[in-house]
Amino acid sequence: MAARWFLGAFVALTGTLASAQHLEDVLVERYFVNTSDKDTEAPLVTYRIFLDLPTGYRLLMVFGEEHNELTFNTTTTFFNDTVNGVVYADRLKADRLNTGRLAMDSWLTMGAASNLHMGVPTALDNDGSVLECPPHGHLDLVKNRREQRPPFELCHRDGLHAIDSVPPVMAFRFEPGYLGKISGAVVHTMSGAWGVMGGMKGATEENIVLIAQLTTSGTLSFAINVEVLDRQGRVIRLVHNAPQLPEHILEPRLRVGMD
Repeated sequence: MAARWFLGAFVALTGTLASAQHLEDVLVERYFVNTSDKDTEAPLVTYRIFLDLPTGYRLLMVFGEEHNELTFNTTTTFFNDTVNGVVYADRLKADRLNTGRLAMDSWLTMGAASNLHMGVPTALDNDGSVLECPPHGHLDLVKNRREQRPPFELCHRDGLHAIDSVPPVMAFRFEPGYLGKISGAVVHTMSGAWGVMGGMKGATEENIVLIAQLTTSGTLSFAINVEVLDRQGRVIRLVHNAPQLPEHILEPRLRVGMD
């Protein structure tokens, strides 16, 4: 499935009538673009992936299974802050967001963007920014004028919604090693998941939940499956391809750029 990427906007993908009541959209935001001064180097783009859930729904987990893999891919490698970086965003210390390149680290999440912030689309963020100008501690951005000029958008809307604490992410037979200290191009499982007890709602009334931040100079693609809790307390499983069980509902919007 083809996807369109553009700064400050989202990818809205078509789905099936059967799943439309359980997922409103899959949104991919180009959170930040760091363009090199060298013409031969591709921009390093930070993407944020959100699930737009119906009102009253909660996201329980993101998972992969035998007939429906979970995978995030890039044609180059994912960027990781190997000094302060994290695998899951609830472990990211808010008071270190302006340290080095930590704010553009690649990680997975269940709503959180730090231990004291929920992630929200920048278009819905109206409480200012905690990021320095220029953001991400990149002095080289001051020299670059080709794609994003000061004042940088993230200096005014950082996509961070302050909160007293965030629930811890629990991983189930899943260790995404290439989002840690080792560079790689694929995060994959056919028998693992991450989630939070009781599920997560979005930080705003739109109920949009952040599930990943991924930074790469390559082309991003992914396929995921999700478990949600509906307004009646029923567990709903949405899969991106080939439902194998009666409780599975096909949701092709969960598969982006894989075809």
